[in-house]
Amino acid sequence: MSQNLQEIMDQLPILQQTYSEDTCLILCDQNSIIGYLPGEQIDLNIKVGESMEKYKGAATYKVLQTGRKIREEVSEDVVGIPYISSCVPIKENNRLVGALAAVTSNKKLSDLRDRTNELSGVISQMTNYSEEMSTTTEMTAQQLQKLSVQSETMQDNMIHVEKIIKQVKEVASRSNILGLNASIEAARAGEYGRGFSVVADEIRKMAANSNNAAEDIQRQLELTQKEIANINGSIQVIAVQTEGHAETVRQFHSMLEQISRTAEQLNEHGMTVR
Repeated sequence: MSQNLQEIMDQLPILQQTYSEDTCLILCDQNSIIGYLPGEQIDLNIKVGESMEKYKGAATYKVLQTGRKIREEVSEDVVGIPYISSCVPIKENNRLVGALAAVTSNKKLSDLRDRTNELSGVISQMTNYSEEMSTTTEMTAQQLQKLSVQSETMQDNMIHVEKIIKQVKEVASRSNILGLNASIEAARAGEYGRGFSVVADEIRKMAANSNNAAEDIQRQLELTQKEIANINGSIQVIAVQTEGHAETVRQFHSMLEQISRTAEQLNEHGMTVR
C-alpha cells in the first residue's frame, strides 16, 4: 500500500471528527476500497476490499479516472438522507494512487431550503394581501375625501336655505303688518270695509302660518347642521385613522419585501453551497 494512503487510513477516525455534520469517509486505491468509516446516519453499506468496478458511477471512481477533485450533491432518494459527496485525488510522487471521499449530511441545508421556499410562498401571499389592503385603504381614503367635500357642499347649501328662510320670515312679517294695516283701514271704513276686513284677517293668518313654518324649518335646519357637523368631524377622524393605517400598511409591505429579499438570499446561498 502507498505510504500516503496508509497515513490517511490511520487518520480516518480523526478526519471524520473534523466534520461538523454527520459524515462517512471512503478511502480507495486504484483497484479497491481500502478504508471505510460510516457516519451515525449516513451509511452507504460499502465493504472494505470491494472492487472499484462496482462503483463506476461513484465520485471516487470518477476521480480515479480524471485525477480531479469532484463535489456532488445527492438527493435523499439514495440513502434516505440528502448529502454532499466530496472526493479528492491522492498522489504520491506525482502519481495518482487513490482517492478519499467524504459523504457529508446535507439535511440541515436541505431543510433550510425547504423552509425558505415555504417562507417565500407565505411571504408572496402576504405581499399580495398587503397590496390588496393598501389598494383598499387608498380607495377608502379617496371615498372619505369625497364625503368630506360633499359634507362641505351640504353645509354651503344649508347656509343658502337659511337665507331663504330669513326671506320667508321677512315676507311673513311684512304680510302681517300689511294685514294689520288693512284691518285698521277696514274698521275706519265701517260697513263698506267689512269684506276687506275678512281678506285682511286671512292675510294675517297666512303670515302667521308662514312664520311658524319658517321657524319649524329653521329648527330642523339647525339640527341638520349639527348632525352634518358631527358627520364631518367623524369623517375627519376616520380620514386621519385611515391615513395612519395606510402608513402602517406601507411599512408592513416594506418589511415583507425585506423579508422576501432575505429569503431569496438564503435560498440562493443554499443553492450555491456545494
